[in-house]
Amino acid sequence: MSIKNNIKKSTVAISTHYLIYSASQALRDFLRSQGCSFLLYISHPLPIDDTLGDTSFCEVSHGDRIVHRFTADRRFTSLVISSLYETYLTVSWVLWTGRHVDLFVAVDNLNAFQAIVLKWIGRVDTVIYYTIDMFPKRFENKFLNWLYIQLDRFCVRYADETWNVSGKMKDVRGDGGSGRQYPVPIGIWYDKAPRKSFSAIDRKRLIFVGHLVPHMGVDLVIRAMPEIIKKIPGVTLDIIGGGEELSRLQSLSRNLHVTDVIKFHGWVRSRKRLESLLACGAVGLATFNTDILDEKVRNADPGKIKDYMQAGMPVIATDALSNGHDITAAHAGIIIPYTEDALVDAVTALLTGKDMLQDFRRNALAYVQQFDYATLFAQHLRRHL
Repeated sequence: MSIKNNIKKSTVAISTHYLIYSASQALRDFLRSQGCSFLLYISHPLPIDDTLGDTSFCEVSHGDRIVHRFTADRRFTSLVISSLYETYLTVSWVLWTGRHVDLFVAVDNLNAFQAIVLKWIGRVDTVIYYTIDMFPKRFENKFLNWLYIQLDRFCVRYADETWNVSGKMKDVRGDGGSGRQYPVPIGIWYDKAPRKSFSAIDRKRLIFVGHLVPHMGVDLVIRAMPEIIKKIPGVTLDIIGGGEELSRLQSLSRNLHVTDVIKFHGWVRSRKRLESLLACGAVGLATFNTDILDEKVRNADPGKIKDYMQAGMPVIATDALSNGHDITAAHAGIIIPYTEDALVDAVTALLTGKDMLQDFRRNALAYVQQFDYATLFAQHLRRHL
């Protein structure tokens, strides 16, 4: 029997945290497109300043039709209180449905802990622990960090299966891991992404998407812009995202007199609008600061890389990516050290050589096809549905 027929007969729950469209929303959309008979989707806001106005919500859908939607009426700034409140909400919403859940996919360890408890009391058959990132030092507070590690080990041990977006996560866990771990990378909807012909894109447009925090290295791009402008008149930079570094980056662009070529968009929550912006660009940037970088990137699978490529943009990334050698081998991007000179040289090479940019664009599209969400999810859900 096909996976679609099995999904149609199944009751599935997903719990996650949200900021922008990512793997958990993609799994939700895949299950709805396959006609899942009963899908409970629970989503809590990420505990960062950019989401202070957001609240938890849940949706019940039959096939692609949402039949119920509930939103929590409050949000707490304390991480501990928020975690307890989210646990209450998740358990309450699952119990409210009155349904036995065949498969519960829980993104991050707090959600997976809740799913495992629900399994132990007989409301869930199978739990998948979906880990988007994993690094030994998540919190500065030693007790919270110890708790985070222990909770991850608990979830890997007691979940029926663990999905890791990067194969490195299993190695990082060491003795805390188990054999029931599978690499399920961040994907894309290849056939749904809007794209423009090479003649229609802005061939001097650089784009960065992501959280504006120090290890993202966006300041390197801004510091390099004066030299890039000299070599490529008319070049522009779009910065899409928000975070603690926003005001400092804006100040840096003013001090370097490059505000007229840089546009700060803030977070773009609409996936459709984000894809429309990406479709216009020439090159996507992922200049992670390798001087201060820790496991936040090395043990993860940054979604921006594939978002760029599915729009047809080759990438320029620093050598922080675990799959950097694959991108280099595919001629889908340029991997550089974390220096201004290297960034200027890479941007100049791609934007001044028409044939090179066009070839790399074609290679990026060919490379990213292997990560289509429909193929990835069908492959791994077959073990349980």
